[in-house]
This record gives sequence, C-alpha cells and structure tokens, in this order.
Amino acid sequence: METHLLSLNAGSSSLKFAVFEPAAGWSPERLPTALLRGEIDRRDDHALLRYAAAGEAQRNIEPPALRGDIGAETAWLIGWLQRELGLAAPGIVAHRIVHGGLKHTRAVRIDARVETELRRLSSLAPLHQGPGLQGVRAARQALPGAVQVACFDTAFHAGHEDSERRYAVPRRWHERGYQRYGFHGLSFDAISRRLPALLGHRAEGCVVTAHLGSGASVCGMRALRSVSTSMGFTALDGLVMSTRCGSLDPGLLLRWMEHDKLSAKQISDMLYHESGLLGVSESSGDMRELLASSDPRARQAVDLFVASVVRHVGATAAAIGGLDALVFTGGIGTHQAPVRAAVAQRLGWMGVELDEAANTAGALLVSGCGSRVTVLALPTDEEAVMALQAIEACAGTQPATPRESAAENVLAQGRG
Repeated sequence: METHLLSLNAGSSSLKFAVFEPAAGWSPERLPTALLRGEIDRRDDHALLRYAAAGEAQRNIEPPALRGDIGAETAWLIGWLQRELGLAAPGIVAHRIVHGGLKHTRAVRIDARVETELRRLSSLAPLHQGPGLQGVRAARQALPGAVQVACFDTAFHAGHEDSERRYAVPRRWHERGYQRYGFHGLSFDAISRRLPALLGHRAEGCVVTAHLGSGASVCGMRALRSVSTSMGFTALDGLVMSTRCGSLDPGLLLRWMEHDKLSAKQISDMLYHESGLLGVSESSGDMRELLASSDPRARQAVDLFVASVVRHVGATAAAIGGLDALVFTGGIGTHQAPVRAAVAQRLGWMGVELDEAANTAGALLVSGCGSRVTVLALPTDEEAVMALQAIEACAGTQPATPRESAAENVLAQGRG
C-alpha cells in the first residue's frame, strides 16, 4: 500500500506521533524506522513539541495552548505536519486505543460500529480511552480520505491461560467480561520484537519486562508471548503509578463507600488522579522531580514505587517459571538509572546484578558480568508496532488470536 502512515499515541500526559514511509518491504520481524517522530508533552497549561527527523537532532517548539485537548492537539499536529514540514497527507492513521475488551484482540479498521463499541469501554480506561477516540474523530475530520485503524494495548495479552484471566468471583461475572485484560501491550509487543537480536536463544526463555512511566506494568513472557501481567480489568491495577494507586485491598473501597460516604466519582477521581506518586509525595507524580527533591515525602514515594516494582517482578517471574532476562522500558525504566539500581539491588537474590557504570551511562546492556540475569534498559517503540499492525489490518493479513471468543463481549456491546 503506497502511502505514508501516521501513528498517533495518545497517553495520559502526552501525544506521541511518528510518520512512516510507504510500507513496501516491511517485515513483522523488524520494526520500521520512522521518517519523523515526536511528542507533545503537557504540564499544566504549558505544552512543548519535541520532534526529530531520522538521523537529525531534536528540535523543540511551543505549540498553541491547547490545554490537553487531544482532539485539538491532533488537528493542530496534522496541520503542522503538512503546513510546516510539507509532508503529504497520510493514507493510514494508526491510533493507540487502550482497551479492546474481549472482542477486539487485534488491530481493526475503525468504522461507526467499532467506534461505538470502543466508546462503551471508556469507563474501564478513563485516562486513555476517551482521549484515544478524540484523536480518531479529529484525524477523521482532518484527513477524510485516510483509513483510521485502532491498535489495542490489551491485544498482546490475548492468549493468557484461564488461571491468569479469571478473578475468583462468581462465574456469571466472568462470563459477562469481568476479567483480567492487561495493558501496555503495544510496548511489550515492541520489546518482544527486539529481543531475539539482543538476547539470542535466551529471548525464548523467561523474560520480565517492566514498562515504567506515568502508567506502569510488568509483563512476563515465554517464547516472546505474554504469559502473565500485573494489570487486570482496568489500568488501575498492579504497580504504583504517577497518579494511580496500583493494587489495592477492595475492602478499602467498601469502607470509603459505607463509612466515609464517598461517591463512586469521588473514589474514581482519587484513585486515578490523586493517588500514586502524587498522592504519597503531595508534590508531584513526576519521577524526575521526586528524585531531585529533598522532601522526605518524595523519598517515600520513590521507595514505595521501587517496592511495588520489585514485588511484581518477583511475582511475575514466579508465574512464568524463572527469570532469564529483565527489561526496563518506558520513560522511567529507560531514563532513570537510580530507579533501575534500586530495583536491581533488591532483586540481587534472584541473580540480578547491574554494571554501575553502564547503568549510569544509560547503556542498552546494564547487567554486570557476574549477573545470572541479563538486564536491559531498552526504549520501546509503540508507534512502530502500531504501524505494522495497521498495515496488516488494511491488508487483511492478521492471524487469528487465541482470545477471539465465540461469546459476545457483553461490556463492549453495552448489555448487562
């Protein structure tokens, strides 16, 4: 398909993008190289666009004050790409959509029916699903001739066994879609495609990847496929995150409702927006700021984050039967050497040992020569995986996945 492709990755604090050339010669075994990639990073009312063409230095500009409106940011970005950089209008736009439910377990072209199904899942990923769909609508309006494709964060975990999928709740609720889904699948997919070249035969073994950023989760892989992951029904579960709580005793929710008379909205706002690093530190959900702070509350937040990562890496290694390699990725995992060092120190009993100089220098391979576990600090590339999946969706070449179930996804269909 001789057309440029635009990947749009709407996150909880940024809008990442990448432009790819026509897909002739692309291979699923190798991630394509972007012609141009960048990110609109939002902090309060301030935004900064960082971008770089392939092989060139990064440039920064300040876009208009769009106040975190993903639709407006998407429309502005598409216009800027064409107006300022002279790029031809892309024929395919790949969108990161966090939740696909049970029904959507691979990338799909977006029509009215698909968009309606995905909108019904918004309550399961309130920080991401709505913004992702805002991007779809804005891109459709700005590029009416382009094909819009949804690429799902839940899809990589589609083959999990029943013991990893179920909660111990009455069977009827499981059958209505109340199950563990897992997230950050595009990131884990990207990492899995790079591992054979970096690890050789060890890539087929037991690998735990820790995607650490504003959102954070751990994925355990065997034979480059997801076997276990820390997130569940929603993107609240698992690790401590920037503003999200991570794993929580459900009894707390009952107590807040029954004793403290908090409404569902109050609890939702607290757990999604006021908890995590921000809630503990009472100053910031940004790991960079916390590491630079002398406030003991900031230190507490960092320590709690590290303990959470250690706990879930250990549990995931147990679930997949060992630990041959540990991969750090995401904004924190790739760039914050002190966090990697603290996690590795506490995992020393598992054979994890870092090379201090390599870790501090931000090398790709950060494990020491005596480490029984290979440790990597590896940038992810969700946008490249989205490009591959979008091309496959448009060509109709996607393989069936184990999650494709005969049962209707009750959540996506809005029943019950």
